[in-house]
Amino acid sequence: MHTPRPVLHPNVLLPTLTSLLAFGFTAVLAQRFASRGQPYYFVWSLGLLWYAVAAGTEAVGGTLGWNPVLYRIWYTTGAIGVAAYLGAGTLYLHRDPPFGSVTVACVLGGGVPALATNHLDIGFLAMGSAIVLGAVLTFKPNQFADAATALLIVASLAAAYRIAGASVDMSLLPGSPDQIGSGLALDPDARALTPPFNIAGAIVLILGAVLSAAQVWRTRMLSNRLAANILIAVGAFVPSVASGLTRFGVTSVFFVGELLGLACILAGFLLSSASSESAGLSPWSAVRRRCR
Repeated sequence: MHTPRPVLHPNVLLPTLTSLLAFGFTAVLAQRFASRGQPYYFVWSLGLLWYAVAAGTEAVGGTLGWNPVLYRIWYTTGAIGVAAYLGAGTLYLHRDPPFGSVTVACVLGGGVPALATNHLDIGFLAMGSAIVLGAVLTFKPNQFADAATALLIVASLAAAYRIAGASVDMSLLPGSPDQIGSGLALDPDARALTPPFNIAGAIVLILGAVLSAAQVWRTRMLSNRLAANILIAVGAFVPSVASGLTRFGVTSVFFVGELLGLACILAGFLLSSASSESAGLSPWSAVRRRCR
């Protein structure tokens, strides 16, 4: 009698695939940065690296069980790092002051939940960051993307330090692959860090992709570029929706949303790259020139 082989749980398989795909995507972007020197490749590669690590911790937690260290890594990379760094990379493509103003508004708005929940230190730091970025946008607009990225790196390191020392409620960690991780196991002070990073970054990333698609549509440039930017916008939107649904008890689409979102972003990047190379351009370069 043969013993049946254990079937890999979907909630382990899906984040494993997501993590491997994200690591591969990170390597592609890092290689592009090394060969072309464009800073958005570097910032995006960091965002994709956090995506890979966050999904990897989900796979490990589903297989071996969760612990406070693994949980903190998951929260720091997923809730703090992914959207914020992908959004920061977008700033290098849209250097026009109006888009910078929208970014400042997003950072300012990201601090509102902290103020509303009486986490005044985080809220005021978000407001201070928005003021600094507004000043840079006014007096040194060409350095806005660099300033936003530098500020993000400092802020994310500070957030990581705070999360590393935060208490974790072990009873609220997932106890099996059927359960989805959430931020509820972390103390409220640490959870208040999320909106200035996650909300602001996601909105900037989605708006950047939508704006690029609109510019391509108006100029009747390469049709594949339009599809590419739509895919990127969808890829940024889908994981946010899947994550938001978990707050209402809908957890069945979470890991599917993660994988689908990443696949859409990758497809959009590859499609844009293919279109650009056929026209002798770097990805999104025509849109970038138009935004300057």
